[in-house]
Amino acid sequence: MTLSCVIPARIGSSRFPGKPLAKIDGLEMILHTLNRALLAGCFDSIFCATDSQEIASLVRQNGFDAVMTGTQATGSDRVMEAAQKLNLDLVVNLQGDEPLVDLDLLRRVSKALKAEPKSWVTASSPLKRADVLNRDVVKVRVNENYAVAFQREIDLEEYDEWNEHRGIYAYSREGREEFYGLAQSENEKKYSLEPLRILGIRPIKVIFSESESASVDVPSDILKIEQMIKKLETRVGN
Repeated sequence: MTLSCVIPARIGSSRFPGKPLAKIDGLEMILHTLNRALLAGCFDSIFCATDSQEIASLVRQNGFDAVMTGTQATGSDRVMEAAQKLNLDLVVNLQGDEPLVDLDLLRRVSKALKAEPKSWVTASSPLKRADVLNRDVVKVRVNENYAVAFQREIDLEEYDEWNEHRGIYAYSREGREEFYGLAQSENEKKYSLEPLRILGIRPIKVIFSESESASVDVPSDILKIEQMIKKLETRVGN
């Protein structure tokens, strides 16, 4: 079976409108993320799934493929629509706001999906104590390498029981279609956490990474990413 990466990118983010087009170190964020997927070297095809002609045009002008989608409730729903249109097999859903996603993590998630296609696959990393009450940082509780809970806020005394959830999902055609056919659960809508729709219905395997998350949730995160890029360039230069 072929393995594709689909990167959802909507123009109307409530916290950061136009986020995929925000420039990081002179380059639009969606292009950074597409380049990371390409550098991972583990995908047979890479697509941007978007509701914006402006994003689609930018993506195509820079040598990548884009597929137009309608209005969708979540990034996974957008990926499902794109995957159906493109008749894809195995799919890794990489969030468009992960411009410095760890390449090895992408490869490990891809490998895990191929080995266990009946499960969803996602990723996590160590949770910082400072982010316990930060609702922009999603938390995942893991038991024997499988997710058992997702939350946006946790009690401080439970800090050691949770990891930071990373913006990657992977699923087979069967796993996608099952999710896409389900109505949004009340908890999913309340907390804006799409894995809650499938949790308890299909196993969600979690790949752990020590690497720091580098997602962009709000405009102030752009500076953080640019500083990380400079550090990476300094290391390469040395």
